[in-house]
Amino acid sequence: MMAIVERLAKHVADFGVLYTKIHNYHWHVGGLNFLVIHQMTDGYYEDVADSYDSLAERILQLGGTAPASLKEYLALTSIKEETKKSFTAKEVITGIKTDFEYLVAELHETRKAAADSNDAATDSLLTDIIAGLEKKIWMLNAALK
Repeated sequence: MMAIVERLAKHVADFGVLYTKIHNYHWHVGGLNFLVIHQMTDGYYEDVADSYDSLAERILQLGGTAPASLKEYLALTSIKEETKKSFTAKEVITGIKTDFEYLVAELHETRKAAADSNDAATDSLLTDIIAGLEKKIWMLNAALK
C-alpha cells in the first residue's frame, strides 16, 4: 500500500499546483472570450480542489501522511508552474487540456496499481476523478475545433 500512498502523494502535489495554475488563468485571461473562460476556470479550480481533497484524505485513510506545503508540492509534481500573467482563451484551453491529459494518464497508472492491490476504494475514487477529467478534455477538444 505504501507504493499507492506515494503515487497518491504525487497526485495531491499535481492537483495542488494545478489549482494555483488554473487561478492564474482565471485571473489573467483576456480577450473577447474572457467571460466564458473566466466562468469555465472557476468551475475547473473548484473541481480540482475537490479531487485534491479526496486524494489527500485517501492517503490518510491508508495510514500515510499527505503532502501539505508548497515546497512538498513543487518537489513532487510534474505539472509545470505558469508564471506568465496574460493569456488568450486558446492558451488557457490548450494549457488546461494538456495538464488534464497528463493527469488522466498518471491516474490510470495508479488506478491499475490499486486494482492489482485489491484496493477497491482507491480504484473507485480514481475512476471517478478520471471520468470527470475525460469529460472536461472532450469539451476542451470541442472548443479548440
